[in-house]
Amino acid sequence: MPIIYRRMSRDEALESADIIVQAYARAPWHEEWCLPNAISRIDELTTTPMCLAVAACDGKQTVGFAFGLPHTSVVGRGIHVAEIAIRPEHQRCGIGSRLLQQLEGEARAMGYVHVWLVSRSSGGVAEYYRSNHYSHSEKLCVYSKQLR
Repeated sequence: MPIIYRRMSRDEALESADIIVQAYARAPWHEEWCLPNAISRIDELTTTPMCLAVAACDGKQTVGFAFGLPHTSVVGRGIHVAEIAIRPEHQRCGIGSRLLQQLEGEARAMGYVHVWLVSRSSGGVAEYYRSNHYSHSEKLCVYSKQLR
């Protein structure tokens, strides 16, 4: 059955939260997400005003998704790719690239003029984004701090 790419509802997204648990458990992430945290993450995304959610579906099963959140900067209205995840058995089949294209197309139709994301700066993930025509910013980096 061919993969269908389309907008997804909040309920569909919440029902598919296990994709985060599965996708991030493997390399290069090796993150141990629990389902309640994944559901909370999806809830945060889908309750953000103007959240743009797209899904890749194989029949009735969601096999991947991408979420974009509005972000206006000096260059204008943009979309931040806040999350993208694909079930492990469907990775490396072009689904992530197609989800990015779907998200970008929907964002363009809504009047957004740029797209950005935060990810690893090297390795396979960096190559994946470069292959999808994203460029590494020389001006910005990510800072973080653990709150105690």
